[in-house]
Amino acid sequence: MAPTPTVALHCLGFPTERLQQLSRASGLPVWHSEGDWNDSTTRVVLLLGHAWEDQAASYFALPYSAWIEVAALADQPILELVERAVAASFYASFTTITANRLNLAGQILVAIAAQRPLSEVCRDNIELALHEALCNALLHGNLQMDGIGDLSVDALERFSRNLMHRIADHDLANRRIDIICEIDTVSVTIDVSDQGGGYIPKPITEPKASGRGFELIAASCLSYQVLDGGRRVSMRFLV
Repeated sequence: MAPTPTVALHCLGFPTERLQQLSRASGLPVWHSEGDWNDSTTRVVLLLGHAWEDQAASYFALPYSAWIEVAALADQPILELVERAVAASFYASFTTITANRLNLAGQILVAIAAQRPLSEVCRDNIELALHEALCNALLHGNLQMDGIGDLSVDALERFSRNLMHRIADHDLANRRIDIICEIDTVSVTIDVSDQGGGYIPKPITEPKASGRGFELIAASCLSYQVLDGGRRVSMRFLV
């Protein structure tokens, strides 16, 4: 019988006093790297505050299994995200502006592969599908943008200007993107959700510079579903 994992909290660029408060409220201990922990059974939920992005890559590895960007969240919403993190194999929650800067698909894949060995083909499929799902959540979901449209330099420049304009909008930039990953003996299931108005893929009738994300997702995974009115995509991969 596998040992029961210990779940603990850690922080980066985040006040220690507030971490202690959240530890008491959640009932989870505070993790210290120099402490007496069993690295094979400890899962750490990492709360991310300020000035952490330069170090991000080193924290997408065991024993970390969840990454929550705190941003302007009050304690209760943080505790709700921590609860989701505890229930999942892996969990990540970032603002749109941060997700736009990070290679989240690559980082999450590294974390998954550290727990579950993956073939090269499976790694490529997961990274491609996750990248497309994150792009859809970021651009079409939280930023409410249309695709690039026609294959032209002018269209690409318009799209880039619109992206910069939307990212500069505080409310849109601080909408969240959540990733929930569940791993079992035969498969990996990844859900990507956003806080947009809902995006349902439309049939493609002519060549475009964008709009084929769901075709790539369908080709990369065993199955997928668009849920919650288009605000969540759930993808399953055989491993």
